[in-house]
Order: sequence, then C-alpha cells, then structure tokens
Amino acid sequence: MRVRTRAWLLLFACAGGVLWAGGPARATDRSGSASPASGPGPAAAPGVGSAAVSPPHTGPVQAPTPRADLAFHGHAVIDGDRMEVRLTPRDHGPAAVPEASVRVRWSAGPAGTVTLSPGCARTGERTVVCGTGALVAGQAGEEIRLGVRLRVPAPEVTLEVETAWNGGVTDPDRTNDRLRVLVLPTGDEYSF
Repeated sequence: MRVRTRAWLLLFACAGGVLWAGGPARATDRSGSASPASGPGPAAAPGVGSAAVSPPHTGPVQAPTPRADLAFHGHAVIDGDRMEVRLTPRDHGPAAVPEASVRVRWSAGPAGTVTLSPGCARTGERTVVCGTGALVAGQAGEEIRLGVRLRVPAPEVTLEVETAWNGGVTDPDRTNDRLRVLVLPTGDEYSF
C-alpha cells in the first residue's frame, strides 16, 4: 500500500471514530448547556454523545515552595591527633528557613568520642548531623563546633560538609552548601 493511501485511510479512520462517538467533545457547565469557551455548535446533553469535562479545581491552592540559598562557611584545623571544625550556616535568602541540618563527614576514623555542639548527633563512625535552628534570610546562624581525636595521626583528612535537610525550601545554588575540604596536619586553619 502506498504512503498516500495509508495516510488517507488513517485520516478517515480518525474522522469516523470522532463521528461515531457523537462528534467533537464540547465543554458543558453543570446545567448541561455549552460553555462560552466550547465554541460554536449545539450543546450536547450531559453524558450523551460528548465527553464530560471535570469542573475546575475548587480546593486550596498550594503556595509555591519558598526559595532560600543555604551556605556553610567555617574553619578546620588538625593539631597532632586532634581535629577541630567550626562552621556557621547562613541563609542568603530570599526566604527564611524554619530549620535545616548539615551533615559533616571526615575521612579518618576517630579514636573515641566526638565532641559535639548541642543539636548534633553521630550518625556513623565518621559522620555527624547537626541542626541549624531557624535561619533568618540574610543572616548567619549559630556556630557549630565539632572536635575529633583521630585514631592515628593522618597525613591528611578530607572533610565533607553538605546540607542534610533544607527545611522544605528550594535552594537555587547548591554549590555553596556542598563542600569538600582537604585538611593537612599543620596546625593551620583551613577555611571553607
């Protein structure tokens, strides 16, 4: 069968299906009469020969998700077998963040307990999650401090800092809340 013949057959089959179903569908209002947006032509009785259109959604409209740019800045230092981390969450706005949390991981295993700020909890051998508290747009939050005594003196420690939970906001810039810092045991502070 030639392409042109197949195209005509397909067109007639589609047109026949529309005519068999009672013609093109028209929107009707609740009384069964055609709505002004349904175009010219007689209105079909509800449920007879036309597709019914659902009434418009009348429930509560969801507000758009607020946007806030979370960022984490701080310092890390290794002095002997002890690593200290201080970090400050910041909300660059435009919306406030009711509560967020930050995950901090380090590559070297700890020798024992990890010193934690209030609102922090160990979630693994080398991982801590800390709540930030409420963050006001355009302002820094409270500083979070962590202290780790390393199992063995490490030639370097990779510190990873990232948002664990963003408080339900959309963060347009994820580059400043996912950080990876190489910290050397020099006694010098490494800023991030």
